[in-house]
Amino acid sequence: MDIIAAHRQGLIEQLEEEVAALAGRPRDHVQRAVVLHHLYDHSRGALEWALIEARRELRIAIGLDELRQRLKRWGWLMRRRAMAAEALVQLADAMGQTSRSRCVAVHSAYRLSGVATLHDEAERILPTGLPASLAQCHSSRRAREAVAAEAKQQLASQCEALAAGACGDVQLDAAWTAIIATGLGRRAQRLISEKALEHAAARDRKRGMDRVERELRADVRLPAAFRANPAQHFYRMQLLMVEKRRQQWREACDQEQDAFELAA
Repeated sequence: MDIIAAHRQGLIEQLEEEVAALAGRPRDHVQRAVVLHHLYDHSRGALEWALIEARRELRIAIGLDELRQRLKRWGWLMRRRAMAAEALVQLADAMGQTSRSRCVAVHSAYRLSGVATLHDEAERILPTGLPASLAQCHSSRRAREAVAAEAKQQLASQCEALAAGACGDVQLDAAWTAIIATGLGRRAQRLISEKALEHAAARDRKRGMDRVERELRADVRLPAAFRANPAQHFYRMQLLMVEKRRQQWREACDQEQDAFELAA
């Protein structure tokens, strides 16, 4: 591998590590909402998919919390309650894994397409048409030019296709089968089924992105630092994660007896 290829590979690996860290754990819906809002903000509103997805993350978090509270309140027989609790854990994990995969897929594509030296890699990895749409998005962002509504809609559709394709349905399908068999099934379907989430997203799109973003930025479920300054909060979170990875690397090196000699 030549120097240029090695440098490109290093950039790709660094990007993948950072995107994975920012996506958090399956249960970190609020953290992903912050990341997704940043993508919308960074694109100067062109990446509308990210704002809609941030709202989706919060709706899932809210819905799961409501189901947990409902489970605590109901005086079911012990066996039925245990069955519902197990099914809810399974659903929360499956939906979290799916949400994380969706976030990673689009965030990676956005970041990859924004690095000039990785354009060829973006063309190779991403679905046909998406690199061109993202390139237009980045070009308009840098020039501070507005993106046409049709181009935003096309980009949103392409991002949704990428996100959907990044998820495996087997675990999620099994989790829904389990929860529907319990007393939480109907409420779960009304709150966080794919149909319910799609209807909520459609309502958001009709209401307009400016209004949706204002509501997201004011949501008390998000950290106070985010509500005060979303961009600053994101970059602080990003820096903390970079420092955490460095610390983990240093600790791993310290555990290797020959680490100093190898580094030297």
